[in-house]
Amino acid sequence: MAKLWLNEDNSHYFGTRGSKASDPEEIRNFILQYKGTNVTRMILNGNSQKTSFPSKAGDVIYKDVEPRYFNNSPGTHLPSWFNAVKDLADKGIDLYTEWINLLREINISPWMSMRMNDVHNAQDEDHPMHSNFYKNNLNYRRAMHRDEKWEDRQLNYLIKDVQDYHFAILEEYFEKYDFDGIELDWMRFGNHFPVGYEDNGREVLNGFMKSARDLADKYQKIRGHKIDIAARVPVKPETAFNMGMDGVAWALSGYVNCLIPSPFWHTSQADIPVERWKRQVQGTGCLIAPCLEICLRQYTFPKCKNEFQFNTLETMRGAAISFIDRGADAIYLFNYMDEQKFAYDNSYYHDIISEIGNYDLMQEGIRRTILTFNDRRPEGTVSDERLPCTLIKDAFAGFRLHTGNRQENTNSLVLLSFKGREKIENGVITVFVNGEKCSFKNRDNSMSPKPIDTLFAWGIPANAYKDGFQVIEVVAGEDNYILDWVEIVCR
Repeated sequence: MAKLWLNEDNSHYFGTRGSKASDPEEIRNFILQYKGTNVTRMILNGNSQKTSFPSKAGDVIYKDVEPRYFNNSPGTHLPSWFNAVKDLADKGIDLYTEWINLLREINISPWMSMRMNDVHNAQDEDHPMHSNFYKNNLNYRRAMHRDEKWEDRQLNYLIKDVQDYHFAILEEYFEKYDFDGIELDWMRFGNHFPVGYEDNGREVLNGFMKSARDLADKYQKIRGHKIDIAARVPVKPETAFNMGMDGVAWALSGYVNCLIPSPFWHTSQADIPVERWKRQVQGTGCLIAPCLEICLRQYTFPKCKNEFQFNTLETMRGAAISFIDRGADAIYLFNYMDEQKFAYDNSYYHDIISEIGNYDLMQEGIRRTILTFNDRRPEGTVSDERLPCTLIKDAFAGFRLHTGNRQENTNSLVLLSFKGREKIENGVITVFVNGEKCSFKNRDNSMSPKPIDTLFAWGIPANAYKDGFQVIEVVAGEDNYILDWVEIVCR
């Protein structure tokens, strides 16, 4: 059974608890909900640009915030966040220390996470989430020649002031908190260098990670126990390398004990090459914990008309089983927190944290594997988005989905959707899996997440379905078919 690691972000608790955030019973109950679940490591994030704890190295979240943000900010949880953190500080309650102690009580390993280059709300220059360091150093942005997207406004780690500023906050984490380990989250937001300078940046981050390991070694002696370091990096080793986040080198050098291959946010990614990560860090003892993000899109918004769709137990099972069969040491959940009614109710949340990571239990339910894409890649490279795909008459279009090891008595279907098609005639679309022809089943009443248009199903012959990758080939007998969704479901 793989372990389940859970990230709690820097604003969620404060935004959902509001005035109750400092109540001792609320503080305790928040952690106790994880007792007896599959969660073995709780990763507590304490910052974005600002911190959610009083800080000397940076700015606490309510610092230099206009009074109007404490009282009214429609459609956001900013007032609850600001007021709750201030209330805790005024009462002398260190929330993260309380949580760390509670986690140890219930035998869950307490970790913390530092976001290394967060630019939430970067389009608003005056947003109260921005730190003074960020606002006072506009010339430190990574992309000074353009301003197309939030990531262009990330800070440039080639600048020593940027390195030193973030390292001082990292030191503060170690000074304030007695954790089992700390995660350096390089995927918030994932672009740390000027365009074309990723190779130079790789050496900078190698040095930064070495210093982080030296810092952990120092505090191991102070705390009297081992302190591990994890890093969130892009989904593929080569992508991480080419973006300057050389996780493999960090593991080989002993700087990290865990790597967390992660999408950014636009979509979850079921096809994370865990076996390649494992092979490249072999002999280091470094754990590999692929990340499931909460969002799920088959290609980028706004092309994808479903702006917000979310993973469900069924889609999480498909990805998690695949990760474990590929060698994952743990399943890591990012943006899966309680009281998120936009995605699930709390009873469903408890099902997620109690089932995901339990290999045998996951096998008992419906498993869905959906073709998505890698939402972070090096500048100047081509996206691996395969959809939407315009089919050429009588030409084979192939797609690969990793579904884990084959299970006995599995009823497996290919589900496809075509733009603007509410019906298709039998025989117009032919589907093969691993070279075997599938049988047309007509429409499928699929669960969410799902495409805008109708889903159609093809039965996969039992002799075709195998361990690992399933290769789906689609052939259209007519023009004007645009494939918009590719999925395998096992029931």
